Amino acid sequence: MKHTVDFNKLFIFEMANNHMGDLDHAVRIIREVRKATKGFDFNFAFKLQYRDLDTFIHPDFKGRQDIKYVKRFEETKLGVEKLKRLKEEIVKNGFIPVCTPFDEPSVDLIEEHGFAIIKIGSCSFSDWPLLERVALTDKPLILSLGGAALEDMDKVVIFLEHRGKSFCLMHCVGEYPTAKENLQLNQIDFIRQRYPGVPVGYSTHEDPLNMESVKMAVAKGALVFERHVGVAAGPYALNKYSSTPEQIGKWLQSAQEALKCAVPLRGKDKFPQRKKKTSSD
Repeated sequence: MKHTVDFNKLFIFEMANNHMGDLDHAVRIIREVRKATKGFDFNFAFKLQYRDLDTFIHPDFKGRQDIKYVKRFEETKLGVEKLKRLKEEIVKNGFIPVCTPFDEPSVDLIEEHGFAIIKIGSCSFSDWPLLERVALTDKPLILSLGGAALEDMDKVVIFLEHRGKSFCLMHCVGEYPTAKENLQLNQIDFIRQRYPGVPVGYSTHEDPLNMESVKMAVAKGALVFERHVGVAAGPYALNKYSSTPEQIGKWLQSAQEALKCAVPLRGKDKFPQRKKKTSSD
């Protein structure tokens, strides 16, 4: 049986590698973000990232300290049992469990752990072996479009529609953090117009103090919102594009205020068209 999801007013909290490879710290992030969501009538999800590092990192590059991502991924690696424990903590705290796979073996693990939604990151948007694999699952998909070519966007949408997949497209800018002048929020309008009936969302990387862009995204009809989250504690600092639980509370408040003013159009809803005059009028 296929899983279904209500994409309307779905807020996703992305931990990425902010757990720093520390299970206790990761659990703390989940619990503190959960406290920040109290009182808001939204759908909430929490997202992890899975990488099979044994195959994801080329053997020639393993252990390299001079390559930023190799160093970070290896230093923050969590074992399979700890990842499963985090997924269980996500569910325990009332979140919809979401996960981003960066390779096909990770999709196997996502299915084994029972995540509800699969997220495809911008860097994997045209990774066809990965897309073929996730299309075989019974799970809804959320896909970020950061940097995707228009031709690839069309191909992926057609591919997923032909396979009867439930999916959402996310406007996203791959700049960390994203400067205001580079947010390109009008892309939300473009995506909704080009793919009518497809839910559209906004995956953010802007400064966590920016509470205005989410209002604009709501007004433009975005239904799903994603933001990186973390907690600065002890030796663990927080990067410049991740929000603290306190900032998340303010972000949700900003979204709530916008929703009172502009309810997003859903699904195939369209503005009524003007009736054209005929020669007999």
